[in-house]
Amino acid sequence: MAETWQGPPKQGLYDPSFEKEACGVGFIVAIDGKRSHKIVRDAQRLSTSMNHRGACACDNDTGDGAGILAAIPHDFYAAQLKDSDNIQLSPFGKYATGIIFLDKLHHQESEAKFGELAEELGLSVLAWRTVPTESSVIGTMARNSEPFMRQVFVYYNGGDITDEELDTQFFVLRKRSSHVIPAPGKRFYICSLSRRIIVYKGQLTSDQLWTYFTDLCDPLFETYLALVHTRFSTNTFPSWERAHPLRMLAHNGEINTLRGNVNFMKAREGVMESDVFGQSLQSLYPVVEPNLSDSGSADCVLEFLVHAGKRSLPEAVMTMVPEAWQNDPTMSEEKRNYYHWASCIMEPWDGPALISFTDGRYIGAILDRNGLRPSRFYLTKDNIMVMASEVGVYDVDPSEVILKSRLKPGRMLLIDTEEKSFIQDVALKQTIAKSRPHTEWLKEQITMDDFRKAHLEAGHSLDAEYQPSGLADQRLSLFNYSTETIYMLLLPMIQSKKEALGSMGNDVPLACLSQFTPLLYDYFKQLFAQVTNPPIDPFREKVVMSLQCPIGPEANILQPSSKQVHRLWLKQPILSISDLNVLKLTNHRNWSSKIIDLTYPAEDGPNRMVPRLMEICKEAEEASEKHQIIILSDRNAGQERVPISCLLSLGAVHHHLIETRSRMKVALIVESAEIREVHHICVLLGYGADAICPYLAMELARSLRESGVLDASFTDEVIYENYSQAMQTGISKVMAKMGISTLQSYKGAQIFEAVGLADDVIDKCFKGTPSRIGGVTLDMLAMESFERYNNTYKLAPDRLVLRDIGNFHWRAGGEQHLNQPESIAALQISAQTKNENDYKMFQESTMQSVRNCMLRGRLLLRTLDHQLPLSEVEPASEIVKRFVTGAMSFGSISIESHQTLAVAMNKIGGKSNTGEGGENPERYLDNKSRSAIKQVASGRFGVTSSYLAHADDIQIKMAQGAKPGEGGELPGYKVSADIAKTRHSVAGVGLISPPPHHDIYSIEDLAELIYDLKCANPEARISVKLVSEVGVGVVASGVAKGKAEHIVVSGHDGGTGASSWTGIKSAGLPWELGIAETHQVLVLNNLRSRIVLQADGQIRTGFDVVVAALLGADEVGFSTAPLIVMGCTMMRKCHLNTCPVGIATQDPVLRKKFSGQPEHVVNYMFMLAEEVRQHMASLGVRTYQELIGRTDLLMESNTGNSKARTLNLNLILQNALHLRPGVNIKGGSITQDFQLELRLDNELIELSQPVIDGTEPTVDIHMNITNECRAFGSTLSYHISKKYYEDGLPDGQTININLTGSAGQSFCAFLAKGVTCTLEGDANDYVGKGLSGGTIVIYPPKVSPFESHINVIVGNVCLYGATSGKAFMRGIASERFAVRNSGAVAVVEGVGDHACEYMTGGVILILGLTGRNFAAGMSGGIAYVWDIDDTFESKCNLELVELSKLEEPSDLLLIKELLTEFIEQTGSVVAQDILNDFENKMKQFIKVFPYEYQRALKRAAIEQKVNNSVKIQNGNHEPKIMDIEDAIPDQHVEKRKAERALDKVRGFMKYPRETGLYRPAEKRMKDWNEIYNFQHVRKGLRVQAARCMECGVPFCQSKTHGCPLGNIIPKWNLLVFQNQWKQALDHLLQTNNFPEFTGRVCPAPCETACVLGISEPSVTIKNIECTIIDYAFENGWIVPQIPSIRTGKTVAIVGSGPSGLACAHQLNKCGHLVTVFERNDRVGGLLQYGIPTMKLSKTIVQRRVDLLTAEGIIFKTNVNIGKDISAKDLSEEYDAVVLCTGATWPRDLPIMGRQLKGVHFAMEFLENWQKKQMGVHKDGPHAKDKNVIVIGGGDTGCDCIATSLRQGASSIVSLELLPEPMHERSKEVPWPLLVRLFRVDYGHEEVKVRHGSDPRVFDTLTKEFMDDGKGNVCGVRTINAGWKRDDTGLWKMNQKESTEKIYKADLVLLAMGFVGPERVIARELDLTYSALSSFETKDYKTKVSNVFAAGDCRIGQSLVVKAIAEGRQAAKRVDDFLSNGQSALPGPGGIIQPNPIHCEA
Repeated sequence: MAETWQGPPKQGLYDPSFEKEACGVGFIVAIDGKRSHKIVRDAQRLSTSMNHRGACACDNDTGDGAGILAAIPHDFYAAQLKDSDNIQLSPFGKYATGIIFLDKLHHQESEAKFGELAEELGLSVLAWRTVPTESSVIGTMARNSEPFMRQVFVYYNGGDITDEELDTQFFVLRKRSSHVIPAPGKRFYICSLSRRIIVYKGQLTSDQLWTYFTDLCDPLFETYLALVHTRFSTNTFPSWERAHPLRMLAHNGEINTLRGNVNFMKAREGVMESDVFGQSLQSLYPVVEPNLSDSGSADCVLEFLVHAGKRSLPEAVMTMVPEAWQNDPTMSEEKRNYYHWASCIMEPWDGPALISFTDGRYIGAILDRNGLRPSRFYLTKDNIMVMASEVGVYDVDPSEVILKSRLKPGRMLLIDTEEKSFIQDVALKQTIAKSRPHTEWLKEQITMDDFRKAHLEAGHSLDAEYQPSGLADQRLSLFNYSTETIYMLLLPMIQSKKEALGSMGNDVPLACLSQFTPLLYDYFKQLFAQVTNPPIDPFREKVVMSLQCPIGPEANILQPSSKQVHRLWLKQPILSISDLNVLKLTNHRNWSSKIIDLTYPAEDGPNRMVPRLMEICKEAEEASEKHQIIILSDRNAGQERVPISCLLSLGAVHHHLIETRSRMKVALIVESAEIREVHHICVLLGYGADAICPYLAMELARSLRESGVLDASFTDEVIYENYSQAMQTGISKVMAKMGISTLQSYKGAQIFEAVGLADDVIDKCFKGTPSRIGGVTLDMLAMESFERYNNTYKLAPDRLVLRDIGNFHWRAGGEQHLNQPESIAALQISAQTKNENDYKMFQESTMQSVRNCMLRGRLLLRTLDHQLPLSEVEPASEIVKRFVTGAMSFGSISIESHQTLAVAMNKIGGKSNTGEGGENPERYLDNKSRSAIKQVASGRFGVTSSYLAHADDIQIKMAQGAKPGEGGELPGYKVSADIAKTRHSVAGVGLISPPPHHDIYSIEDLAELIYDLKCANPEARISVKLVSEVGVGVVASGVAKGKAEHIVVSGHDGGTGASSWTGIKSAGLPWELGIAETHQVLVLNNLRSRIVLQADGQIRTGFDVVVAALLGADEVGFSTAPLIVMGCTMMRKCHLNTCPVGIATQDPVLRKKFSGQPEHVVNYMFMLAEEVRQHMASLGVRTYQELIGRTDLLMESNTGNSKARTLNLNLILQNALHLRPGVNIKGGSITQDFQLELRLDNELIELSQPVIDGTEPTVDIHMNITNECRAFGSTLSYHISKKYYEDGLPDGQTININLTGSAGQSFCAFLAKGVTCTLEGDANDYVGKGLSGGTIVIYPPKVSPFESHINVIVGNVCLYGATSGKAFMRGIASERFAVRNSGAVAVVEGVGDHACEYMTGGVILILGLTGRNFAAGMSGGIAYVWDIDDTFESKCNLELVELSKLEEPSDLLLIKELLTEFIEQTGSVVAQDILNDFENKMKQFIKVFPYEYQRALKRAAIEQKVNNSVKIQNGNHEPKIMDIEDAIPDQHVEKRKAERALDKVRGFMKYPRETGLYRPAEKRMKDWNEIYNFQHVRKGLRVQAARCMECGVPFCQSKTHGCPLGNIIPKWNLLVFQNQWKQALDHLLQTNNFPEFTGRVCPAPCETACVLGISEPSVTIKNIECTIIDYAFENGWIVPQIPSIRTGKTVAIVGSGPSGLACAHQLNKCGHLVTVFERNDRVGGLLQYGIPTMKLSKTIVQRRVDLLTAEGIIFKTNVNIGKDISAKDLSEEYDAVVLCTGATWPRDLPIMGRQLKGVHFAMEFLENWQKKQMGVHKDGPHAKDKNVIVIGGGDTGCDCIATSLRQGASSIVSLELLPEPMHERSKEVPWPLLVRLFRVDYGHEEVKVRHGSDPRVFDTLTKEFMDDGKGNVCGVRTINAGWKRDDTGLWKMNQKESTEKIYKADLVLLAMGFVGPERVIARELDLTYSALSSFETKDYKTKVSNVFAAGDCRIGQSLVVKAIAEGRQAAKRVDDFLSNGQSALPGPGGIIQPNPIHCEA
């Protein structure tokens, strides 16, 4: 039970440790130290003016925290003590005082203990004073937790002591008492204890602070400094203790690296020593007291560095918050060397921060290295400095202000009140930098070059020792590599130096649900920045990023010396094999390494892992005393030794060394084969690795080079460099998504959540990591690693390729995916046809996937025994109104698909979302096609006043589920003219979407943006999109307090157009956790009623919707499912612009293939809603609202695999109303109060109304403005935009506004055309945000004495996302000026860092200095910069822009015009000076011109010229027509060109399908040779392989729609394309025993299922398959594979058809003794006698039979089981029997005349002829000179036709009962359903050539066989069948009268299929039959225990390929039976299935 003052404890998913904060902060100081009470009153004004930066709790009266730190008012306290207790206070500076928070019950006890501790230190308590307060003014919640406040006065009662020593004693007293006195139930917190300063603070608003503490109102309370703070906490349980100021600092920001900082500070306790404290130093530990906020932790360390480390306060701050020194060429060497030295003693406390600090002498502030918080300051004539988050917070006559400036990124502001001086950053830091010989000390630093040199001098070689590897390397399997890992991740990194991209999200199971054995890394999800701090763009802002780190023993931080640099300085953490070897052998400078083996003997079994882990920790502890480097290595892993996960070992060692205070004594280096991905590296770094050597990745790459997979130019060094570079880029990206810029801070920071790991794993190895659902234990991890070992080293008889379970792309038989062919197909078909049965199929297949993949799959609904009548349940028409489609931008998807979604959702009353790409007015003004939700993201594409004004919802995108914390990029080739118009950019110019940043640095900035958007459209609902991660509920509370009305929580598995695989796979959490946490925490905070909550992320079924509602969601978002409904097949090629169905592409050719319809989406939504209604009825719930939050209607499933059963979902299922009973949880039932009625805009609108209405042409308005007036002009613009749309006010109508004062944030945001706003004064952040045509003019007060060009006039991020208009600012703009400007024209007199970032249009003229990183990501527009001091080039990011002098007259003219207008508007002196000397000054100007923009403008100019030329030609000349020879290219030349440069990415678009598959009919029908044109096919095979699209969900592999074998078709297509024939063969044989058969005779269902077949002829899969195997035979690669062992088990197989041969082949591989019985005279069954020679040469069959014989299989022919040998005897003689007898019972046609001679079954005819061809002379039917009738189509019928033709038939007619198939797929049979399409097979073509017509007659029913009178058939009487659909939609036959016809016939062949197996064997074994008349089995086993069945006898008549698949899977079941369930044969898709882990659930 928590105490009243502590807030709620951890409960449900709420964890108070994830509370975040942001604030308004400022200080006022008299530089000369002169005291006055006015400073207190000014501080009050400053504080209350930033009230909007704070927040209130749900009672709207309890503040999140406010406080003041002031100099001790000595006279006031002396008077108070004298008056109250007659106590004489010691002289100022000789005592310390502070306010202590106590509880009344224990305060006397605590005070007494405090006094005792003071006495021990030679101090005495002079007095205790009860702090007078006025409790009536504070909120209810604050009053409930109000402390009893006592002020203590302590003095020194000993002899002489210096002030410094006295400060130390007071510090020790504060620390010791904080450690000793607090206890459960006892409140004790010291606000401050100092000789100079006093802190008053509490759970107050900034208004309440001044009335609550009555001391502050007393005129005697005089101070010379005041530091004030207003807090914005993300939850409503801020505590009194956590309010600021703290003891030394007040912090506005967030420390992202806190966990690592605290851990390392703890570890430093093992190496810290102090001459001052000696042994008593221990009493100050822990340095960081427990349960503190990030600010409190930083305050502890700062205090410690000052008092124990004897650093000056400024230096201590510099050490903790260094500048971005690593990449700054402008920094002085002394300062760089200081920072370099300081980095060796402490990692940065990294994160966006404005830290104000003071010790009573110094007061100052520092800004983080990236300038992510606002800080403005004034300096006045009377020596007062005011610093605050905003301007306008201090009342001063403008004429008194002599300087207006701001803190720059990483810079410090300092006042020394003793020296009475304002110290500038440069001078301050230069003094500190020169205070010690840091430059000399750095010469003692160690680098890798030093180690390499020593290594060579010791006689060693630098050549790396590579172990041989390759795709057959068993280590790959041992460490869980897959072919996907290699080809999709590893090789792209080495080839391109970048991580590969993917798309469409992550739909595989969480690691804790996977049935396979994922590596430990997969259990960790990266955390990311959202709302409370911004992520960083690591590419465009790499100036602040650094991967450099010191590693190795850290010296004593308390004693600065050269020893601190005796560390190894690494530029990045990836070590080459060579460098690791150097470190292993080094003894340079007495360094040595200890290698700790991370393996254990395999013979010990998995139980050995945990004890070995303990031993490793102990070894590391011992090594830390003797060595400088510990190398954790799994190099010894192999057949004898099992590796322990290096991550598990590292985590255990790292935490063990922290606990033993040994961590700072050594470097921890990891050498592991496990590591290959960016995520792996990041997790290792996050858990303490100093450096990493992923040796197997590099050894494998080297081997792939040697085998030709990698180009020979990739030397070992190039491989390492490229791989390392890719990793560095990836690490930077992962760090940046958390807002961390230095690796040194990221290391050990543990910025992850574990999903599915048990407490024993966390406690031992990952202490402090959230793991909220329990899960896999250490023992289970041991068993998983042992399973990998077993899969690698135990006999694997049929493993030809590395196991690839399909973790990225779906694989048949592999890892489960939510999106798999069956559910995709069923969803599309059901939506297109509105068929409930198909929807049910979709629901069933999807639910199976949900159970396997998703957290919600572990939940069950508590249904009633008797459900409600459906009529009582809320109708579907209401439920669908809660459905929305996801934020997919026009740009990421095509306009056609985007609009289809909008139309559909508008039809049903739901909502669609524009995404971040904007929306054209043509769309948003059309109620049918508009998107109701308008998204505002960091890209700000097309965000205009009118766009916002026409929104129902405005959604702020804080993160994207598929790649949280990341931005994106729309490449130039995707930016069409339409997209460019919508996004206000230029066609062909790429558009960068940065990470959520810029105007969303913190929670208070988000609150500001919410306010801005509400002002821009008061009618819209403001939504914020978050992504699920631990703490998202706390963030959501902050968002609710920031006045959002709607919150989306997206899951990690949502789709994306493009992201690195790391982002897709490794960041974010399931929405189930996020929604449950958000709902719980909102309820706990009593904020739920203010928020409509939406769940989003791979939601598919009604079950998903109901679970989302039960966990707390009011609405549900759908993205992927509607895309699938519209035709998406999950190609996962969105990032390549090659979507073959026209959805995720801008290619005009592909867009034409889009076939989606709004009706399809509507159908799906209503079927979904009906499913929801069914669930509601079963739950007894009538309305959707009743579902929300009802977690009592859910329960956990107890089924599933053993890992899944370890999960504990109790925290998710916690009912929120049990946390806080009685709270209103109806979302949106309480409206947020924006206080819009108080806006200055209301007056403005009233005054402007005549102009808006058009009754007046113009109006001039004069007003005063303050900083509390925010988003000025936005609501006026809303009214203009509602009437005039994008055009703004008509020409001639103007509103002129003249203002004086300091404007609040977002001044003139979204200002519309026709409005001119002139401000005399200054403004805060976000001026002109989204400027939409208006004009902004800002200049300093005319009475200001300062020069405008060296003073700051506006804050950060001005003109962000401006689309049009003008801005003139006379003065300097702070950081990030004109970010994403896409059309505005602006003139300014100087800018800060990152100006013109991501700019895509407009013109910026800068008449002064710029900051760093100018033009980063600038792809459009033009900037002109006056390069006064010739330094601009060094500050400009030159990646995308060209710098040039002004040479074009048009440039000079434009600048002159802008200067003239600037002078007119602002009176700029600088501009006038330039204009006066224009010609000379222009020589100093530089034009910044993006390359891509230049190309686009040139292209546009050329197109214009061409268009003009065409017009002229059309008018005057005949256009030139190409000669026919020129128009038709030479096919041979074109083919040769294609061979040289085949395009695999777009091959499906470029290359036609090969149609010449057979030899010419006129030639082949004359012989019995194979019909195939092998030579021709092989020539173009690579072109055909290039047509394969390598689908993300390859339907060709699907058992349901494609290949029954699950052939790895895309993979071997790719390998053929790459000429990797042997690998292609291995992949083919992994799934198919006999591709030489299927490649010839299979009807290729894979080609029917081919995704390309939706709109183009499919890939020639069958030909490629056949060529691979034939090529292998030709090259001698196919040789007998004789088993190395024999088991002694005997197996009899009855039947030698394809299933029997496949089964025999597989079982023989296992070493069993296999005998195959065949009743015919030759082996092969159907293959031998059922398929004619010209289709399948019998030499091909015999070749395979000979191979099988050579491998040890015994074939016995002419043995008829059931006749020659009893089936029962066989089952008793053999260990197992497999029946593969086929379905040989032919279907007959029992009509009149059936008994006539000449009527034969097709198989009788074919078999007889085959035997004759093989020399068996036997009478039988023959077609020579006969009229042949073939009854039945299909392959057998065609074979009869072709055989009859070759035998010399006089005529051939084929009668088919069914109507003629359609010639192309109809809407009634949508893809991928198997469709009867009219095709001309080889036999049909041959008859047509011989006899002139196709032999087939369709729609024909055979009525009678005609008798010639001699018992011979002479004809066939037929009638038209007449097929029609009945009322139910089923086809019925209705014979048509008068359509009888007689066909002449001498030979009739019945090719109507088969009805099942013959009955003899079944009778003998007493087998039962299935409904198909086949043998009934369960998992292939019959009712006889050792008798199995496979093939057609089990499943009915089928295909050869299906029979092979049957034989393979039956063999696995037989092997399981014979080996007690330990079969190592692969399952479906050729994948070896996992063995379930046996453990307690």
